[in-house]
This record gives sequence, C-alpha cells and structure tokens, in this order.
Amino acid sequence: MTAGLQHNARQAPQAHASLRWLARSVDGWDVRRISHAGLLGTVLIALGSFGAGALPANDPTRHLPVIGLLRAGLPGLHAALALYYVGLVVLVTAWLVLGRLLLTGSTHGDTEIGAEVVAPSLLRRMLITWMVPLLFGMPLASSDLYSYAAQAQLARHGLDPYTTTPADLPTVDLGKFLDNVAWKWVDTPSPYGPLWVAISKWVATLTGDHALISVLLLRLLPFGAVVLTARLLPTLARHCGKRADLALWLAVANPLTLVHAVGGGHNDAVMVALIVCGLVVVTRPGANWRHLVAGVALMTLSAAVKSPGLVAVAFVVPVYLTGRAGLRPRDWVRHCAATVAVGVPVFALVSLIAGVGLGWTKQVSSGAPVINFMSIPTILAVGYRASIGAAHAGTMVDATVRHFRDAGSVVSGVLLIALWFRARRGAAIPLLALALVSVVVLGPAVQPWYFTWALTIGAVFLVAPKHVAWIAIASISLTLLTRPMGSSLEAAAYLPAVLAAALAARALLGPVVQRAPQR
Repeated sequence: MTAGLQHNARQAPQAHASLRWLARSVDGWDVRRISHAGLLGTVLIALGSFGAGALPANDPTRHLPVIGLLRAGLPGLHAALALYYVGLVVLVTAWLVLGRLLLTGSTHGDTEIGAEVVAPSLLRRMLITWMVPLLFGMPLASSDLYSYAAQAQLARHGLDPYTTTPADLPTVDLGKFLDNVAWKWVDTPSPYGPLWVAISKWVATLTGDHALISVLLLRLLPFGAVVLTARLLPTLARHCGKRADLALWLAVANPLTLVHAVGGGHNDAVMVALIVCGLVVVTRPGANWRHLVAGVALMTLSAAVKSPGLVAVAFVVPVYLTGRAGLRPRDWVRHCAATVAVGVPVFALVSLIAGVGLGWTKQVSSGAPVINFMSIPTILAVGYRASIGAAHAGTMVDATVRHFRDAGSVVSGVLLIALWFRARRGAAIPLLALALVSVVVLGPAVQPWYFTWALTIGAVFLVAPKHVAWIAIASISLTLLTRPMGSSLEAAAYLPAVLAAALAARALLGPVVQRAPQR
C-alpha cells in the first residue's frame, strides 16, 4: 500500500458517524486476515446448516456428537440459525472489506485505483478455501438438490423425466427420494435440458439408492462449475480490457454465489460456466470461424442445462463480431446461419445421448407453481387480483396469473430482439447480461440465484464504484431473502433486509462508492 493511499484514507469523509465503528473494526485488515474471516464465515454457515439447512428426512448425521445437538428441538434450531447468520455476517464483512481493498488498494482507502491489487490466482485459491466448507454441510436455502436427485433416479430407471415426476418414484421402490422433494415439485416433470439429465443420471448410476450421497455428489457439479468460472473469468476480463480481480470478487466471491450456487448446489452454475467458456473462446484475440464454432457449441451446451442458455446462443454472433469493421448485412446472416448449423446438431446429439426429447420445453411455462414478488408479471397479477378482491390473491396461480405471465414473456421476447439489434453496434457482452436480467424479472417465477446469470457476465464490466455499491446491496439483500432451510422471508422483511444491506455496503466499502468519480 502506498503512503499516498494511506494519506487519502485519513482524509476520508466522516459521513455516517454511527457506523464508523464498523469500518474501524476492520481497519488494517490484509488479504490474509480477510481470507481467514471469509473461511470462518463459511465454516459457521456449514455448521449451522446441520440444524437449519434444507435437511433430509432420513439423515444419518443427526446421530453425530455436537451436530446432533443442533437437532434438539427449538433450542437446537435457534443455535443453528445463530451459527448460520453469524457466519453470513462474517462472510459478508470479509467480502465487502475485500472489495474496498481491491477498489482502493487499502481496507481504509477512499480513492479508486485502476491497477490490479491482488493476483487473480491468489484470489482464486482464497475463494476455493471459502467454498470447501460448504460442500460438507447440508443443502442451503433450497431443496432443489433433492429434486435433482429424484429426477436423476427417474432417468436411471428408464423413465422419461419429461413425462414422469418424482411422484412416480414409489413405482420403482424409490419412495425415499421423494421424501425431501418440495411439495410444489412433486408432480412436476423436469424443466432441465438433456445435458443435465444425462449428467445427473450418471451420478445416480454411481451412487445407486443412496439418497444423501447422491445429493452431495450432485452438489460437486455446481462447485466445479464455479471453480471453472473463477478460472476463466479473469481471462474474459483481460480480453475485454477490464480488471480481473474485481470481476472475480464481484461474481465468484459474492455471498449470493457462495450460498446459493455452492451451498445450494444449483445447476444454474453449470449453465453460467459454459456461457463464460463460450465467451472466452469467441472474444480471444484473433478469433476466427473455428472459435465461433467452438463458442456456439459451448453456448448450446449451456442451453442443454437450462433454457436461459438460449439467450447466450442468440448473442454469440454479436459478441464474436464486436469491433470488426466493414460488416455487411449478408455477413450477419452468414454468421447467424452458421450458429444454427452448429447449435442444432449439438443439441440433437446431447438429446440422443441422454435418450430424451424436447419435453423439457413444456415445463418452461407460465404455470410454474410458485408465487414470489421478484417476478414483475407475477406481482402485477397479484396486485390486480387483490384490487378486485379475489381470494388467495398472493398464493394461487390461476388463469389471471398465467395471462400476466404470458404477457411478460411477450415483452421479454420483444426486449431481447431489441437488445440483440442494439448489440450489433457494440457492447454485446453487457447487453447479454442485460438480456439475462430481463429474462429473469419478466419470467414467471424468480429465485434469488437466477440473478447470478447476469451477475457473472456483467461483473466484467460493472466494476466502477457506483455500480459496485448497487450490486453489493442487491447481492446481500437477495442472499438474505431466503432462509437457510429454503423458505422465503415474508414480504414485510424485504425492506429491513435491503436497509441492512445498504448500511453494511456503505460502511464497509467506504467513501469510494459514495462520491462521483473524479475527472
């Protein structure tokens, strides 16, 4: 740290005096202390998960010493929740302090610097140590891993996961896999693409009838995907002339990613990693047709995990052609035709290997049995139904909700087309991130981890302090909106969660995110 930076830190504005104690408590932290704090946070979160996570119905760990105490009625639950939330506070603190260090070169600096502060390789190793404890805990903030395991068993026993549901498992004597599936997904076929069906089927074949082992092994796939993203994101940042350390901090070290992608084990991380792989390939200096073909194939594989990957497939041509002069309309047509010529066979081949068809597309519909208030069409539908005095306005998916969601899908489609044509003039990757955000908020159902799709890609560009502050507040808020056992907070708790996130971000990121950039 330079003397100049330390001098600037001592001249920091004295706003929010009531929170200065929080900033002083981390004053002088170095990378090593931040690393230890983040590790402590995830260890506490993992411990808390044994009493407050998304617990399996038949869990052998409940008989273990100490851990078993976290299952001892309400006192055990309260102790587990305390461990989880204390760990989350420590993790968020470490993340924000690391952000200030990267932005200013000091944990008490207030002036933005442009050079890398921590080598991406060192940062990556530190983040992996933060992730590892989460692999040994119970699933966090969602029971989706149990649904993955149940759907994998359907495929393993030769049933089509697109026409059968976890409710059919007792017919093959696997009812124990049904015990932990959330009620709203018990009668729902798999909404995931053929690549995920094939991979999860292989895991089910490996683990056999062991439900918990199957769940824990399935979580290794998103973990590996996040590690791959951490390896490739700095390369993408350099291809785009941006800071690799800030991109890693914003996307991978983010508590939203750690809690949901790693702790929750969501396959969204696999989709995102494949998108990042494709972007790295098509943005490399001197990229040619071979790189375009490889990039399209990787993007198509992302769509074969979850349908939003199709958005990345659509944007691969604008990304590839960014900065190329003298393009004519027929050049765009030729490249788009090549994308289709590569993408369709790749998807067909994956479907053939998985032994499934296109049944998953029917599950990406307006009838998703989830009501939450981050989906714009859903909240508008709920508001309309409440205004006319309809019963169960905020809990039931009826024809009105479906119609609003259908309208949201139409608006989303129009917006995607507009963003695609705008991407032809440049800034294709930021516009891809924006397109993914629109797919999320205009979709029929929204979960907090859906925002990691755009976060990971946008982190390459949204590293200005004013952007960092808003992303930090949103990320912390979204992490807080889901309890560790998977249930959502009541709507009345949303505002306090946002206020807590804003206060933490303002206090720990410091003045650098509070002032206009100097010219």
